[in-house]
Amino acid sequence: LWCLSYKQCPLLGSTVSINKAINTQEVAVKEKHARNILLHVKGAQTFWSVVNRLPLSSNAVLCWKFCHVFHKLLRDGHPNVLKDSLRYKNELSDMSRMWGHLSEGYGQLCSIYLKLLRTKMEYHTKNPRFPGNLQMSDRQLDEAGESDVNNFFQLTVEMFDYLECELNLFQTVFNSLDMSRSVSVTTAGQCRLAPLIQVILDCSHLYDYTVKLLFKLHSCLFFDTLQGHRDRFMEQFTKLKDLFYRSSNLQYFKRLIQIPQLPENPPNFLRASALSEHISFFVVIPAEASSPDSEPVLEKDDLMDMDASQQNLFDNKFDDIFGSSFSSDPFNFNSQNGVNKDEKDHLIEQLYRELSGLKAQLENLKTEVSVPPEALWHRAWAVGFSKAPRCDNCCFSHGSH
Repeated sequence: LWCLSYKQCPLLGSTVSINKAINTQEVAVKEKHARNILLHVKGAQTFWSVVNRLPLSSNAVLCWKFCHVFHKLLRDGHPNVLKDSLRYKNELSDMSRMWGHLSEGYGQLCSIYLKLLRTKMEYHTKNPRFPGNLQMSDRQLDEAGESDVNNFFQLTVEMFDYLECELNLFQTVFNSLDMSRSVSVTTAGQCRLAPLIQVILDCSHLYDYTVKLLFKLHSCLFFDTLQGHRDRFMEQFTKLKDLFYRSSNLQYFKRLIQIPQLPENPPNFLRASALSEHISFFVVIPAEASSPDSEPVLEKDDLMDMDASQQNLFDNKFDDIFGSSFSSDPFNFNSQNGVNKDEKDHLIEQLYRELSGLKAQLENLKTEVSVPPEALWHRAWAVGFSKAPRCDNCCFSHGSH
């Protein structure tokens, strides 16, 4: 049987969303497409069946957007995403080495991002207690080490490696941008910056956990034993503090995410009481924040100021311009320039129609209830009388009483 809609065939809806999210256009992945992928998939089999047909090794922008979507799936998707993706670890490593031969542009970015994704997969495979989004309570963090100081020592090393890959991608993206210009409001700039939201979320948790684990280790081991840990933490603290500060000043992030600032000085692990001074901070994504697909953008070489009327016109036309893949896209499902409504829009319209019908029925019921009981009795009596058989000998047959 042919599927008539995305609701009737989630596989089709997922396939369309994947191809709309991962394309060759140098614009940020639309949040609504990424959200639809998360809603449709209960694993990663469909995702990989689609992306394996994409030329990820020949188009760097395509590969970059694949990394962004895959990172989001690993963080916020179904737990089966990791299990279904493990078989592709070697392919990710091969692709990372291949793109690493390019020293500039998206090639180097793709190489580092692919390495991060493989590191993330390996970390969560080795430490299954950690969810993809890294959100854990203090009690769960203690349970992850199984109350063994050796486990906590090794876990801290693995977190350092994990965070190092995140910071490496963070720094490489910033180095690839011309910060003397308003890059965060250009389509090309937003394409590179958009994945950093996932990186910022990961970094905030990894930093918090390394601080807590280092205090725990210092309460059990000699200070000299942990000198290497402290040195590595200091290096990452300095990098993360600088990157968080620079990110918080970019216009692109201001409406999408609230980035906390690290303290002026790093924690003093040699003083046990300093743990009470540590405040666990978390990145906040405001509920009313604009998604990347609704953020006003400028073309790469068009950074002139616009007046209010021009800005409003630009905002209204943005989705029409970048709402869907162009005809040159390898996957064209007859939806051009964002004219066709997606599944969510049709569902909203259907719900509105059903709601209107229910309101009409409710009004009818209210009308019935408002009629006095004696009127209802007379109405029922009249209906019953009109349907009763006539009798010529009955005094009621001619309506006389």
